[in-house]
Amino acid sequence: MCTGVATYCKESATPFAAEEGLTGLLVNHKDAVGCYGDHTEFSSEELQLLDNEGRAVITQHKIKCQDKEKILTVINVYCPRADPEKPERKRFKLQFYNLLQSRAEAVLKDGSHVIVLGDINTSHRPIDHCDPSEIDDFGENPGRKWLNGFLHRGKQEEESDEEEHDKESEETDPLHGGKFVDTFRFFHPTRINAFTCWSTLTGARQTNYGTRIDYIFADCQLAKEQFVGADIMPEVEGSDHCPVWGQLSCSLISSPKPPPFCTRYLPEFAGKQQKLSRFLVKVDQKSAQSEQKNALPGSQEEEERRENLNPSGAANISGKKRSLTSDSVAPKGKKTKTVNASSKPQGNLLAFFKSKTTNINQCENPLNLDEAAKPPITEEVFSVTDTKSEGPELISDNLSQQCSTAKTDQHLNTKHSPPQPTVRQSDAKKGTSSVFWKSVLHGPPAPPCCKVHGEPCVLRTVKKEGPNMGKQFFVCARPQGHASNPEARCNFFAWVDKVK
Repeated sequence: MCTGVATYCKESATPFAAEEGLTGLLVNHKDAVGCYGDHTEFSSEELQLLDNEGRAVITQHKIKCQDKEKILTVINVYCPRADPEKPERKRFKLQFYNLLQSRAEAVLKDGSHVIVLGDINTSHRPIDHCDPSEIDDFGENPGRKWLNGFLHRGKQEEESDEEEHDKESEETDPLHGGKFVDTFRFFHPTRINAFTCWSTLTGARQTNYGTRIDYIFADCQLAKEQFVGADIMPEVEGSDHCPVWGQLSCSLISSPKPPPFCTRYLPEFAGKQQKLSRFLVKVDQKSAQSEQKNALPGSQEEEERRENLNPSGAANISGKKRSLTSDSVAPKGKKTKTVNASSKPQGNLLAFFKSKTTNINQCENPLNLDEAAKPPITEEVFSVTDTKSEGPELISDNLSQQCSTAKTDQHLNTKHSPPQPTVRQSDAKKGTSSVFWKSVLHGPPAPPCCKVHGEPCVLRTVKKEGPNMGKQFFVCARPQGHASNPEARCNFFAWVDKVK
């Protein structure tokens, strides 16, 4: 499985250290974050597999809080999804959770503030799920149990879940939870219907039938002293997830130089990537020309700059170079294609569809015929289905043949061509053929209407492995939602009967 995580930093927030992964096995430079925690419960193969899917990026910054310089470590993760059909992925997800907690707590113990953010892929409490009653043993989910131990429980959370979690919290931690805080619930402890992920297959976003699985976790001290707000942005579309944000009151101290793990140092981006704004702002041609003069003539850097700043011009220059080299290097005895530089470019797209007219006067030796002797040139419409009719290619061949015979014989032999099919005949043929095919090929049957809304249903196909795989069925066309929502999908269901 291939995934990806990226952390974008402004120049004012350039990190001092950065690395990929949680284990430290992928670090090959000096400016790493360090503090990898206890790995005794993992084997070497498990550690390699956990960091083999590109699920974590860690950056370390410096912040200034109340005239004191401190370190802030941001752990950006994309936690695995537990596929119910693959039991090994459930174990993989729990191992990733334990490795994440070990690394975050080790960095926190070393004296740095810690923020863990990203797609955690587990809704924590019933308030974070659209329909928790539909899930058996909601609180017994291993991912939710891990969140209970990883997060510190606030006063309002303890009051709402006191009877359910008292015994469990006393057994795991006398301080009622872990060392990190869910910043959204820190500022909005009782907000309902606050979700960050919806199913695109069922259109669940239209009815807000989703879950909150994207978080910003911060250590308790940082959340209480420096966070001034945290929220979700469900109004921003474009994905099955929505953005989440958090704001701190402390100021950032930028590093004078990005760490070696920064993408600008990767070989595929070296010498090309500068800033995101460079791709959006028009570059001054004068400054571009001055940069080209400073560069070495014929160097790769000059070619790259010329191509980025003036793609059309670069294409012309490169085309000239290719033509020169091809002429000089071309072996003897082989013909090379020449490009007609005087040919005019096509004006617009409609010109491709206009009929081309052939002028007899364009021949080298035009025929000297009287106006009465010239055969009338008529424009015919040819049917695609008529294979016996002569196409435009034959007409052009006849014209060229007439020009060539005029040079020698100086006379024109006219031939009587059979009458061509008219437009009305071709339309009649098309009409009869369409009626025939409609009688042979029947379309799909009309979908039934659901009983609640009286609207046409949609056709679905079973893709899950089992005895019903490949079978088709009809369901309500409305988006998925809670059973109490009249605008949501009803429970209509009907299998498609196979027509024998």
